[in-house]
Amino acid sequence: MNYLLAMLCGIMLLLMGCANDTVQDNQVLRFGCFLNSPEHQQELEHLLKEFSQREGISVELIGLNWSDGKTKLISAFNSGTEPDVIELGSDWVAQFSGADVLSQLSLQEIQSERFPAVSLGPTIWNNAYYAVPWVLSTRIMFVNEDLRAQANLASTPYPTTIDELRAQSASIQNLAKEGVYGIGIISQDLHQVYKRVLPIMWSNGGDIINKHGKPTLNDSRNIEALDAYATLVPHGIIESAKQLDKMFIQGKLGFWISGPWLLEKIPKEKSTLKFGLALVPGMKQGSGLSFTGGDYLAISKKSSKREKALKLIQFLTSAKQTMRLCRLSITAGIPADLEGQKDPFFKTIPGFAAFIDQLAKSRLSAVHPKWLDIEYAFELAVSQSVYGVKTPSEALQEAQQTVQALLAH
Repeated sequence: MNYLLAMLCGIMLLLMGCANDTVQDNQVLRFGCFLNSPEHQQELEHLLKEFSQREGISVELIGLNWSDGKTKLISAFNSGTEPDVIELGSDWVAQFSGADVLSQLSLQEIQSERFPAVSLGPTIWNNAYYAVPWVLSTRIMFVNEDLRAQANLASTPYPTTIDELRAQSASIQNLAKEGVYGIGIISQDLHQVYKRVLPIMWSNGGDIINKHGKPTLNDSRNIEALDAYATLVPHGIIESAKQLDKMFIQGKLGFWISGPWLLEKIPKEKSTLKFGLALVPGMKQGSGLSFTGGDYLAISKKSSKREKALKLIQFLTSAKQTMRLCRLSITAGIPADLEGQKDPFFKTIPGFAAFIDQLAKSRLSAVHPKWLDIEYAFELAVSQSVYGVKTPSEALQEAQQTVQALLAH
C-alpha cells in the first residue's frame, strides 16, 4: 500500500509539474521581429522587458533579417512553429492574411483612430483587418543646389511636375561635366523601381490594380506616365538605388528620389554637398504623390495567447514606444501613430519636415496576395521602356497579359 501511495503521489507531482510548465509556457510570447541594427535590438529588448514587468508576460525575441526573414516565416507557418506576434512588411501583409494564417482584428483592437487612413490599406483583406501599422517611410526628392546654381537655376523654383523636372535635369546635363548627370534613374533594381515610377502613374489618375483586384497596367494614364518617366533617360544616368545614393552624396546628380537614410548618410560621409529637399513631382501641377511603405505587426491565427499578443502590439505601436526606436536613427522610419509624427524630435533634423509633409501625399502599393509577382511584371515593363526595348504601350500591354494569366490561377 505504501508503495502504491508513493507511486500515486509521484504521478500527481509529475502532472503538477507539467501543468506548471504549461502555465509558464503560456506566459511567454514569441515575437518575430526584423532587427535593423544592434542599437535597435538593444532598445527593443529594453522595451520588451518593461512590457514584461508591466503586464507579467515574458517575451522571447526572435530576430529576423530582411534578406531571408520572409522565407523563414513561411517555413515556420508551414511547420506550426510560427511566432505569436509577427512583424511584416506592408507589401507582405496581404500574402499572409490571404493565406488565412493571421488572426482577424477589429478596428477597436487596432485602435484605428491613431493612424492615418492610408496606413490601414495593407491591413485589410476581404473586408477584414489583420495587422496594426507600426512605422512608415516614404521617398522625397533630393536636390543638388550646387549643380542647380551652375545651371543658372538657383532662382528657379524646384520642379513640381515631370515636365519641369525634365527641363531642369536637361539644364544640368547640358553642363557637360564629366561624371555629372541631371537625374538618377533606376530600371532593374528589384523592389526599388516601382517605388519611383508607380507614384507618377498615381498622380496621373492611374494604377496597376483596381479596387476590385483586377490588373489595369495598360490603362492609357499609366502609358502616359511611363512615357514621361522614359523621357527623363537622356538627361540622367541609369544605375542601382544604392549606387545613385552614393553618386548624389558625391555631388554627381542634380535630382534623385530617395529615403531618410540618405539624409543620415550625407553628414556621415563628411560630404560638403549643398542640397535641398522637395516633394516628389507629379504629372500635373500639385499632383505629386510618393510611395509609402512600412512595417506592421500581426498575430498568428493559431496563437493561444491572442489577448497577450494584442497587448504587446498596442504597447509597441504607441507613439511613445515607437519614438524610442525612431530616435536612434531616422532610417527606422516615422511612427504610424499620428501623435508620434508630431514629436518635436523630427524638427531637430534639418529638412526632415519634408518627409512628414510627403507622408500626407503618399500611397502604399496595391493590397494583393500576389503583389510581389505583379510587381515583378511591372518592373520588367519599366526596364523595357527605359532601355528602349519596347514602347511604354507595348511593355505595359505585355505586362497586363502576364498579370492576367498570373491572377487566373
